[in-house]
Amino acid sequence: MSLLEVKDLVKHYTRRKSLTNNLKLIVHAVDGVSFSIAKGEVLGLVGESGCGKSTLGRLITRLEETTGGEIYFREEEISSLRGSKLRLMRRNFQIMFQDTSSSLNPRWKISPIIEEPMLNFGMAESFRHNKCLELLDLVGLDKSDAEKYPHELSGGQRQRVNIARALALEPALLVCDEPVSSLDVSIRAQVLKLMQRLQQKLLLSYLFISHDLAAVSNIADRVAVMYLGQIVEILPAAGLEKAGTHPYTRVLIESVPVPDPHRAGALLRPAVRGEPPDPSNPPPGCRFHPRCPRAEERCRIEKPGLRKFESQHYAACHLL
Repeated sequence: MSLLEVKDLVKHYTRRKSLTNNLKLIVHAVDGVSFSIAKGEVLGLVGESGCGKSTLGRLITRLEETTGGEIYFREEEISSLRGSKLRLMRRNFQIMFQDTSSSLNPRWKISPIIEEPMLNFGMAESFRHNKCLELLDLVGLDKSDAEKYPHELSGGQRQRVNIARALALEPALLVCDEPVSSLDVSIRAQVLKLMQRLQQKLLLSYLFISHDLAAVSNIADRVAVMYLGQIVEILPAAGLEKAGTHPYTRVLIESVPVPDPHRAGALLRPAVRGEPPDPSNPPPGCRFHPRCPRAEERCRIEKPGLRKFESQHYAACHLL
């Protein structure tokens, strides 16, 4: 049984074409996305900026309303929940944001920041205080940090506070939206190791959103590749460098910097043309075809669906 299942999820935004024109444009931020996450599994979600990764995370945690599709958590449909039912369901999934500063109230000390989710669910003050100290210890912070303000902590420490707050209600699923991208490289590795330890210790499930393929391949069990609002490939993280077959996946893999200059010179970099298309006017057929070096006439007309190639490996490409 899947912990989370997303079926044909859609999110469209409406915006004006210009300040002097009342013509409305529809932005296809998320356009028919389907996937599942099992209990204790980490699914990495990768893609370029603007492809809809963060929007997808906010839809799953019900921070935004869906335009279409369904979201199931433990086989219960949650995309239509409202009021007290949605509030109770929120205990099961939490989100970690990218910016460690703006996601913490600068006027509050760390203790009330971590205790706020428990306060919202009516937990006693003594329980909240003890739980806060336990969580600080769990994420590698000192108990004295409870009396500090966010600006008194480093970026890595603030992200540990974000992790502690996300775990306060003992959720089963964490949506991690670029959780380490704003951190220094050395601190990034420490936070990733912490998240791995917590995931294994608490049997958590993660939707790990990132543009960093190296980070995703280290922490994820499977990887979903997203382009212009759609999933183009889902595959096991193990052996990602060799297993990725979709042309866009290959572009992402072969764009990762290589520290060895001799090896880097020997790599054949793929030819990818231009910038991603405007999401308010997505191209017909395969959305990657305007930039794909292998595109054929069929790619420009017919939209490819996700097809199964091997166990846990799906790709949407006519050329595979």
